[in-house]
Amino acid sequence: MYFLTNTFSLLGTWIQKIGLGWLAWQITESTFWTSVVSLALMAPAGILGPVFAVYVERWDMRRAMLLAKFFMALVSVFIVILQIFNMHSLQSLLILSFSLGFLNAIHHPIRLVFISLIVPRPYLPSAIGLNSVSFSMSRIVGPGLAGISIASLGLGVTFGIASLLYLPFIITLIWLPLQERQSEGKTKGNFITRLHDGGVVALKTPIIFMALSIVALNSFFVRGVLEIQPAIIGQILGGDSRSLAVATAAAGVGSVVASGWIGVGKMETNFIRRLLWPGLALGLVSTLMLSQTVELFWMSVVFVICGFTATLVGIGSQTIVQLKVEDRYRARVMTWWSSFSFGGVTLGGLLIGFIGDFISINIVISVVGFFGLMLALTILGKQPLARFGS
Repeated sequence: MYFLTNTFSLLGTWIQKIGLGWLAWQITESTFWTSVVSLALMAPAGILGPVFAVYVERWDMRRAMLLAKFFMALVSVFIVILQIFNMHSLQSLLILSFSLGFLNAIHHPIRLVFISLIVPRPYLPSAIGLNSVSFSMSRIVGPGLAGISIASLGLGVTFGIASLLYLPFIITLIWLPLQERQSEGKTKGNFITRLHDGGVVALKTPIIFMALSIVALNSFFVRGVLEIQPAIIGQILGGDSRSLAVATAAAGVGSVVASGWIGVGKMETNFIRRLLWPGLALGLVSTLMLSQTVELFWMSVVFVICGFTATLVGIGSQTIVQLKVEDRYRARVMTWWSSFSFGGVTLGGLLIGFIGDFISINIVISVVGFFGLMLALTILGKQPLARFGS
């Protein structure tokens, strides 16, 4: 039930995200402002995640998750109302997007701890993979539904559908059985001490630091491109809802394949670790290919590759951190993963979107992809993978 209803909830989030990005493009026709609105849903999690994680470890997880989802649904209702009365502007989109982003910053560390309360630790790798399948499935279906709904029913109905999809998950959370949290997970010390301790564990544990470094590169140079698809489709293809739905769904297909690969069966940490650098390299090469693509079919093929590699690296790095971190540090360390991930996406997407207002976005993506590939190869040369075997 958690898997199914969480998928519905994430489906609503993706429909909402695509709808807000598309509305921002219609209002401004600016790749920068479209990127800002789209990425505002993630940026606060990258900045504030470690701060909220310090408190999350002491919260009642069920109550915290319920409140976070309730207020996210409430903001979604405001989005619907403003759209029905044709009152949206760039300012309203920014305020509502950042409001959802702030709530997501609270929700994200809760979500990362929550999965460990549903299944025993031996099943955690598969649970993480299945959780990612939820995300990827919603990424396939959400943009497709958003494109069809926007084209045939309008943005008001589209935002309404997104709001309603929160409800099944909220109802499920009320009665979902959870495992008892370990007593060692109840942390002690003041705020600064606990924040510092989480950072020390994240940055001074070699294999965790390796995973964080890779996910930062992946997020900035690969996912940063994926997350501003409305702007890319709008500028390169002239932009219509069908092209948007096809391209974003293509990236979702790649994501599902990658998350299913990790989620089905048990994978050893070392095997997952060996996939990370090759996956990152393939993702960077695919962004270079994207810069040379001007047709929807070939762009969709490249987005499948980008979605596959971005998800493989993202889930793989998250799995490694989840398995290596102690329960008492879980929320604080996992939100460092979130900060590297969401922070990279935000900075990468904003940079590409900002420069894309002045020169062709094809050129911007090409330069970013090439620089990312060179940087990854440089880091790999200085930090041999064998060093991070424990």
